[in-house]
Amino acid sequence: MTKRISIKIILLLFLFTLNLHGQIKLKTYSEKIEKGFKFLADNEEYCPVSVKVDFELNNMSSSRGNHKIFVIPARARNYLITKLKSKFSGSYSFSSTTRFNYGNSLKDRYDQNYVYNLPYKNKSTFILYQGYHGTRTHQNKNALDFSMPIGTPIHAAREGVVVKVIEKNTITCYQKECAKYNNSILIYHSDGTFSNYLHIDTNGAIVEVGDTVAKGQRIAKSGNIGWSSGPHLHFEVFQQKIGKRITLKTKFKINEASEAIYLKEKQKYTRNYN
Repeated sequence: MTKRISIKIILLLFLFTLNLHGQIKLKTYSEKIEKGFKFLADNEEYCPVSVKVDFELNNMSSSRGNHKIFVIPARARNYLITKLKSKFSGSYSFSSTTRFNYGNSLKDRYDQNYVYNLPYKNKSTFILYQGYHGTRTHQNKNALDFSMPIGTPIHAAREGVVVKVIEKNTITCYQKECAKYNNSILIYHSDGTFSNYLHIDTNGAIVEVGDTVAKGQRIAKSGNIGWSSGPHLHFEVFQQKIGKRITLKTKFKINEASEAIYLKEKQKYTRNYN
């Protein structure tokens, strides 16, 4: 959500913002310089964070423009967003509105040819009970639901770095309001996309924020937590924009001999590779 900052000449203000999916560890702040301020950011996340900044400037100008999206690199500190300098003699001040989210919102291209692993271990078979744009809960969404018993090992479909883990929730119901109780693991990929593994079991994560995971590595135990009608794994890949998530279709490897495919709803898929 958006928070508003009011900053006068010598005031130093630190800002933390919550988005709809929990706290993003980014803070923006100002430092006084001659005839103005530096507007800075610290990003404690293990992926870039995009921040939309709207300034209201009183006798000031921004060196990098206004009403723009800025991308703060992962783990960056004292990152200069812009310099705000007075234009004329006399008093000057500014206020700002910020909104931000995970990822590089300015990046549109991604690796459309990447081949994902099935998110479970070798020789396992599970049915895809809801596919892309499914009629139950996947309307207008490229997401996949694999039916699987609670406690089934979940394996990373793609390599990346863990940016978020939620595993403490215990509540389950089949109402949208229960989405806030979803346990999940969020992984950032080298092409700027993310993969999300939902409904993992309570305390079922095997990885931690900041871990680099290999493709095929065991990362969690499946569960039935949050907005769910039964034990399953919800898997989706997406690009994150400011205030919007664009889910993506992905191809999967089934065995060593066949070509990668898009999975189809109500079909069973056996993973025949390590």
